[in-house]
Amino acid sequence: MNLYHNVLFVHIVSALALFLGYGLEWTVSALLRHSSTTDQARAWLRVYRVSPILTGAALVVLILSGGWLAALTGGMYHAWLIVSVAGIVVALLIGFALILPRVQAICEALPEGNLPLTPEALLQLQSGVLPTLIRVRVLLAVGIVYLMTAKPPLGASLIVLAVAMVLGVIFSVTSWSRGPAKSAPA
Repeated sequence: MNLYHNVLFVHIVSALALFLGYGLEWTVSALLRHSSTTDQARAWLRVYRVSPILTGAALVVLILSGGWLAALTGGMYHAWLIVSVAGIVVALLIGFALILPRVQAICEALPEGNLPLTPEALLQLQSGVLPTLIRVRVLLAVGIVYLMTAKPPLGASLIVLAVAMVLGVIFSVTSWSRGPAKSAPA
């Protein structure tokens, strides 16, 4: 075993950690809609707080190990890698500029104590914007993994990321209705 294989292993494990964090976000964004009290909403938000720490650390390791692998293999200027880096930047912007402020707004809208949720808090919790942003980012990350695997040319790489983001929107359609997601009849 050599250094390349060890770095590749670290790269793959950090990708798994990134998707674990994204999976937490996906789950929490769906379950927050079912909250009827502030304690329930806060419980899901405590689970969510693990995600930025996990995904942040995973992303740093992913970028460093991926950069090293690309430099070692001479792939720094391939179209798929440039598009992948652009996709990473878009995913970061979605997270920092759109998701985190919405989670903060949810936290600020929650009243103190274990009270029923205020109309403002319910509006924040039941909005379809947060689940849509999270799903788009998850599918964007899946598209980036595809690019890293298939290594397509520029045009195909751009199409892959566009399709991934559209799929993220499609997977969000059920979260656009007002009110909490309905559960199946017993």
